[in-house]
Amino acid sequence: MKKLFCLLLAALVLLPLLPACQKAEQPSQSAPDNTDNTPEDQQAELPEQDDQPPQEPEHDPDAQPAPEPVRICLTAVGDNLLHNTVSTDCKTEGGGFDYVPLYHNIAPFAQKADLAFINQEVPLAGEVGTYPTLSGPAEVAPGLKETGFNIVNLATNHSLDKGQKGLLTSIETVKAQNFDAVLGCYASQEDADAPILVEKQDVTFGFLSYTYGTNGIPVPSDKPYLVSLIDEGKIEREMAALRPQCDVLIVSLHWGNEYQLTPSDGQRALGQKVADWGADIIIGHHPHVLQPMEMLTRQNGGQTLCVYSLGNFVSGQHKMNTMLGGLLWCELVFTPGQEGFAFENAGIVPLVTHYEGKGRDFDIIPLSDYTPELAEKHGIVNFDSKASVEYFQDLATRVLGDHILTPEQIL
Repeated sequence: MKKLFCLLLAALVLLPLLPACQKAEQPSQSAPDNTDNTPEDQQAELPEQDDQPPQEPEHDPDAQPAPEPVRICLTAVGDNLLHNTVSTDCKTEGGGFDYVPLYHNIAPFAQKADLAFINQEVPLAGEVGTYPTLSGPAEVAPGLKETGFNIVNLATNHSLDKGQKGLLTSIETVKAQNFDAVLGCYASQEDADAPILVEKQDVTFGFLSYTYGTNGIPVPSDKPYLVSLIDEGKIEREMAALRPQCDVLIVSLHWGNEYQLTPSDGQRALGQKVADWGADIIIGHHPHVLQPMEMLTRQNGGQTLCVYSLGNFVSGQHKMNTMLGGLLWCELVFTPGQEGFAFENAGIVPLVTHYEGKGRDFDIIPLSDYTPELAEKHGIVNFDSKASVEYFQDLATRVLGDHILTPEQIL
């Protein structure tokens, strides 16, 4: 009896353990198994595997792609300082003038840009002038147009070198080429008062231009519109009137001290005011040498790109540092849905004015393409010291720092 009781008790203890052991011996559904040992009745209960790839959402034929950013390229060069030696070198066998070969290295930049600015330093009064009253022939204007320039500044200290008549001839000559904009000198008060607006890719650019003076030749009191002079009150008023009419405001300033590689206190003070009054870009010229490029912070927190001086574009001058000028390049990127724009790829390509002898075989060459062989032949040695690639490289680095660009970064 006691033995039977013990057998019954052992059976009761082992009974609950039997199902658990059976469950542990079943193959797991999540474990990999190359053979299917699942009973048929259990296989029928498994969900069917879907071998079809997941369906992509249906394409909406009416959906519009996200708009691409708008990118507008601007380039600018400094003083087109046409001494008589430069123009004489551009004479043709027929007795005329052809400036296109002189500018041929710059054409790829000007033609790629949406806006290509040049400071036409001397009036195009129809004759070759000699220092100190300079002038260029009419053929300069079509040469600039064919090269690709479309924004021409006339307000410089040489504007009245050939008097009112010479300036009016210059204005007429340049306007006949149908540039997008002619700045700084005007044939009437009506022309001077008209806003200068240029549209590119649905973006409106406004332009203003001023010069510090006219080499002691007074602007006629009854014709103040002939040359736009630097006057802070006038600049502020005109900027306030033009700013609401444009998306980007560009101000050209003929200012500073000749042959000085750093901006004067006056340049810095006026540059900051012009920035605070709403300029997006300030293009400076007159010193005949390079000066730095800076980003100025406006009172409202915005940024103004300011080049204090682009130096000479070309000249027959006799000082070594005047042989190095610059080409400003910047890209303005407008992102749909965002206010304003961003500067990209902004900087300056250093340019060497090359000539031989005492003023022949003029050329304008990007510094990165200038060679020791060319430097050996530079005619500046007749007036200053011997040119070298290293000199120009050092000068560019000292003035421009990290803002140096090469043609390969643009073209």
